[in-house]
Amino acid sequence: MKRNSIFLIVILAFVFNLQGSSQIKKANRLFELFRYSEAIPYYQKVIDSGSNLEKQEATQKIADCYRFTNNVAEARFWYEKAVAFENTDLINYFYLGQALRCLGQYDRAAEAFNTFNTAYPDSLSAGNYYQYCIDIKPWLELPEMAEVKNIENINTKYSEFGPAIFNKSIIFSSDRWLDLLDNNVYGWTNSGYLNIYSTQPNNFDSFWSAMSSPKIMKKHFNQTYHDGPAFISSDNKSVYVTRTVRKEGKKEKKGIRTYLLKIFYANIEKGKRMKFKQFFLNSNQYSVGHPTLSANSDQIIFSSDMPGGYGGSDLYICTLENNKWGEPVNLGGKINSKGNEVFPYWANDSTLFYSSDGLMGFGGLDIFQTNLKNGEWSTPYNLKKPLNSSYDDFGVLFSDNLEEGLFSSNRPDGKGSDDIYAFRGLRYSNKKKVVAPVLPNSDLMVGGYVKELSTNEPINEATVFMFNPTSDNVVILKSDESGYFETGLDYDLPYIVKAMKDGYIYDCTSFRTPESGAKEFSVPKDLLLAKLSVNQKFTLKNIYYDLDKWFIRKDAEAPLDNLVHIMKQYPIKVELSSHTDSRASYEYNMELSQKRAESAVRYIVMQGISPLRITAKGYGETQLVNECADGVNCTEQQHAANRRTEFKITAVDSSLINNHFDPSIFKVGDVISAKLFEDGFFKNCLK
Repeated sequence: MKRNSIFLIVILAFVFNLQGSSQIKKANRLFELFRYSEAIPYYQKVIDSGSNLEKQEATQKIADCYRFTNNVAEARFWYEKAVAFENTDLINYFYLGQALRCLGQYDRAAEAFNTFNTAYPDSLSAGNYYQYCIDIKPWLELPEMAEVKNIENINTKYSEFGPAIFNKSIIFSSDRWLDLLDNNVYGWTNSGYLNIYSTQPNNFDSFWSAMSSPKIMKKHFNQTYHDGPAFISSDNKSVYVTRTVRKEGKKEKKGIRTYLLKIFYANIEKGKRMKFKQFFLNSNQYSVGHPTLSANSDQIIFSSDMPGGYGGSDLYICTLENNKWGEPVNLGGKINSKGNEVFPYWANDSTLFYSSDGLMGFGGLDIFQTNLKNGEWSTPYNLKKPLNSSYDDFGVLFSDNLEEGLFSSNRPDGKGSDDIYAFRGLRYSNKKKVVAPVLPNSDLMVGGYVKELSTNEPINEATVFMFNPTSDNVVILKSDESGYFETGLDYDLPYIVKAMKDGYIYDCTSFRTPESGAKEFSVPKDLLLAKLSVNQKFTLKNIYYDLDKWFIRKDAEAPLDNLVHIMKQYPIKVELSSHTDSRASYEYNMELSQKRAESAVRYIVMQGISPLRITAKGYGETQLVNECADGVNCTEQQHAANRRTEFKITAVDSSLINNHFDPSIFKVGDVISAKLFEDGFFKNCLK
C-alpha cells in the first residue's frame, strides 16, 4: 500500500512536470509574439506547478510582461520575486529599480540601481538613474506649478492619450472596444487596437471646460490596426498619423514579425476622401512616429529609433525644400539621452515640448520644454509637478499662451491605463510668473490694482476686463504679483473695469480717461475682491425705504439686482438682513426691519433665485455699527450708518448653480465683443 502511494506521487509529479513544460512553451511563444497579456496566465500556471527552474524563468518573464504592459505595481512585485532567486539575471535589479522609481519609492530604487551598476558600471545608465533618485528629493518639496484635473467624460478604463486640435475639436487615440462584437484584439495589452476619436470642448478657448462625448473619427482616419496619435497642421490642411501596418515589419530569426511605427500623411480637402501617403523615412528596420510640424509646415520633428542615435528613441528634424523633405538631423545630445525621447509638440517655432525617460525626472516619462534661439536648443527644463509624476506623462497639447492645455498620463488616480488630463495656470519656475500687460498703440498708459477686500493684500493673476462702451470691445488683462494691471487706452473715453478670480466675488468700477496730454493715469479705485467664505458680510449700498414703509422703491432695485447677479454667478446661500438706527422703540424696529428684509428677499426670489438659497432676518437696532444707542446724541449721518441692508454668506456649495462662469478661460490680450458676455455683466459697475 505504501509503495503504491509513492508510485502514485511519482506519476503525479511527472504529469505536473509535463503540464508545466507545456504551459511554459505556450507562454514563451506568446511572449515572443509580443502577446504579453495573453502570456501572463500561462506563466502563472507554470509558477503554480512547474519545476524550480521553470518557476524562475516564469517569474522573470511574468515580471517582463507586466513591465511591457505598464502595470508598474505588478512588475515591482514580480521583479522582487525574481531577484530572490539564486543566480538571478542582474538585469532584474535594473528593472526593479525602474518599477520602484515609477512608484515613487526612490530610496529602494536607488539601492536596486546601485546593485546593478556595481556589476555593470557602463550599462543602461543605471548610474544616472541612481543619481536621479538622490537628486529628486528637493523637487518633491516644490509647490505644484499648475492646476490639473482628469477629463472624466472622455476617459475610460482603457487607454486615452495624444490630444491634438482639429477643426475646433480635440482628437485623441484610444484602445477602447468599439462594440461588443469587436474581436480585433491586440495581444500585447488584451485591449482593442488604437483608433482616433473626437470630442468638442464646451468652450474652445479653454481646454479646462467640459468635453462632449467622444465619437470615433471617419474610416479614412482609422484602419485595421493601430492609428494615432495624430497631428494636424496649424492651417488644418494636412494630417500626420502614427500607424502600424500588418503586412510590413521587421522579421526576426524565428519568423516573428515586429510591427514598427510609421508616419502617414494626407491633405485635408472638404468633401474629398483623404489619401494617405507614407513618410519618406518609414522603414521595416526601425520606427518613425509622433510627428509635429512648425507653424508654416516647413519643418517636422519626430521620434525614431533609427541607427546612429543617442539611446532608444531620439528626436529628429527634417526641413522642407522645393517640396521635398531633407535628410533627418538629430536634435543632439542636449535634447536626447540614453533613454527614450518621444511625443514632441512644437507649440511655436521657438518652443518645443517632449517627453523623456532618460533625463533627470520623477520617473517614467516626464514632460520637458526647450527653446530654440540662434539655431541652438536650450537645456531641457522639467515642467515639475503636477504635470509630471513618477509615472508616464506625455502627449501634451498647449494653448497659445502656454499656460493651459491637455496632457496624457498613466498615473494611478485616473480611470484607465492612460488618461487625458487638463491643466491651467502653468508656471515655469518656482517664482510666480508676472503676467505681461497688454500695450495697444496708445500714448496713455492706464493702470490699477486688484486686492483682497479684508486684508488689502495684492491678488495675483486675477482676470481684468477693460470695457470700452463706445467700441463695445473688452480687452483681457491679468494682474501680476503686486496685483497691478496696465494697458494703453484712448483719451477722453468712458471705460468700465471689472476684476474676477475663482474663489472671490468680483469688483468693478467706471472712469473716464483724461482729455489729452497725460502719459499715465490710474484707475480711481482699487478693485477689491472678497473671498468666497462662510460668514463673509457685504453691505448693499443705496437701499432706501419710505418712512415707516417696507416696500422696495425703484431706486433700491439696482443694488438688489446686483445681489441677484452675484447669486447667479456664485454657488452661495445667503442671509439678507435689515438694520435700523436706535430711534423708535426696540419692538417697532425689530418688526420694521424684519418686514424690510422679507420684502427684499421676495424681490430677489421673483428674479429667479431659489427661496431655499436666501433667508430674511431683521435685526432692528441690535447690531449698531457705532455708539449711537438710545439716549446718545448723534448726527443724522451717524444714525444713517446704522440703517443698512446686508447679506451674509451662509454656505458655499458647488451644486447650487449649473453654469459657473470661469474667468480664467480668457487669455491675456484677447479683444472680445461685449455682446458675448451675459446681460448685466457690466451693468452694476457704473459708479
